[in-house]
Amino acid sequence: MSKLVKLGLKSYLIKNYIIYLFLILFVVMGIIFGVLGVKALAPEQLSNLDRYIDTGFQNISNQLDYQATAKHAIWRNLTTVFKIWFLGLTVVGLPLILVIIFTRGFILGFTVAFFLEKKSWQGLGIILLTIFPQNLLHLPTIIIAGASATAFSIYLLKGRSEHRTISSYFLRYSLIMSILAVVMILAGFVEGYITPLAINFFEF
Repeated sequence: MSKLVKLGLKSYLIKNYIIYLFLILFVVMGIIFGVLGVKALAPEQLSNLDRYIDTGFQNISNQLDYQATAKHAIWRNLTTVFKIWFLGLTVVGLPLILVIIFTRGFILGFTVAFFLEKKSWQGLGIILLTIFPQNLLHLPTIIIAGASATAFSIYLLKGRSEHRTISSYFLRYSLIMSILAVVMILAGFVEGYITPLAINFFEF
């Protein structure tokens, strides 16, 4: 059974590696543009944003509803997966999938560049303890979801294959998205419970 799973995974990656490379390229482009976005801000804008974030972190340290934060993060993550799943069904939604992927990269690049720019070594600690953990789950999941949606859309454009009907391909596609949704729920718990605890290690 394990050999069949490995062969199936290997076959899937070989068939779709170009899609994955393309989406990873969009993430990298988003990260680069996010970094450039920080560089484009005026010093006064950076200072205002820094004060705003410090105030937010202080509020998190003092009065945070962990359960509500986790619920919000989970809902946001599941909504993202659902949007990608739905866009994969529409075929014409492919450009919007790329927008979602690019935006995620932009947010990550902007956030990391901002903390390094304004908080130096403290910023590096914030990145490692509060940004990296959830994105370790979130970013690969978004890429896999985008690749699955893109592959399904391409399948719909090409029509039926000789070995698999549309219904079986749809069930496989939806199963993959369901698994990814579970991963996104875990990412939401990390963001809602672990990240706020890590923020308490820092002084603002």
